[in-house]
Amino acid sequence: MDDKTPDQCQTHLGSYLIYPDDDSASATLWPQNKELALLILNESIPNEERRVLESVWSRANYRICIDGGGNRLYDFCKHHDTLDLLVPDAIVGDLDSLQGTPRTYYEKLGARIRCYSDQNSTDFMKGLLYLDNELRGGKDPNDCIVVVFGGLGGRLDHIMHTLKVLFNNHLTRQICVISETNLTFVVPSGKNKILVNKRVDGPTCGILPLAGQTTLTTRGLRWNLNNHPSSFEGLMSTSNIIDDPEIYVETALPVAWTCEFKLFK
Repeated sequence: MDDKTPDQCQTHLGSYLIYPDDDSASATLWPQNKELALLILNESIPNEERRVLESVWSRANYRICIDGGGNRLYDFCKHHDTLDLLVPDAIVGDLDSLQGTPRTYYEKLGARIRCYSDQNSTDFMKGLLYLDNELRGGKDPNDCIVVVFGGLGGRLDHIMHTLKVLFNNHLTRQICVISETNLTFVVPSGKNKILVNKRVDGPTCGILPLAGQTTLTTRGLRWNLNNHPSSFEGLMSTSNIIDDPEIYVETALPVAWTCEFKLFK
């Protein structure tokens, strides 16, 4: 990667989207004129995620549970005695997983229940469709950052689909997926700068060439690459180490950035 100035790279905020007020500088990092949407997928919410969930929830303009995600939120809030405090705007999907008690409870508190019967799209995709068309009224998806809870645990086919949705949407919207141990988003082709908060990010990380064979140049990692081919069948930068607070990635094709994510207690 050549010595481009930072403003000539696309900047990715990573965990600063989750903890924007962690230090005095990070509050200024939130993109101006951007909305925030929170999507909760059908995956267990660990008790340790309470602080981060409530942090994102309090800042979100839109809050959507994706089908069985309504069950997960209900169980989580019941455990913490916060049922009436965290009520989603909507529960969306084909609703084959949503249980009766959470549905009735949230519906009575004003949550909209939206059933899409189309089986050619997944519930995650239905949630993004609902966000775009019904909550945001067709406004530019790029003006709304999406933070997703879940989707990177459990069944392998579900994990791969979550990654597929990230890649299919990376040119039109910014999606960041967090789980109990990982933070993942897509880095587009070209020159990129990833801002790293070492209090919560890393130390291990990976750059996954899931869109096909690419060429990678990096700075800021323990083991950097210099115009090196990377592919699913060949070399992949996995189990790398974050050394610097800014990571530079130049890639010919979009890649997935993933790193360990430590939850604040």
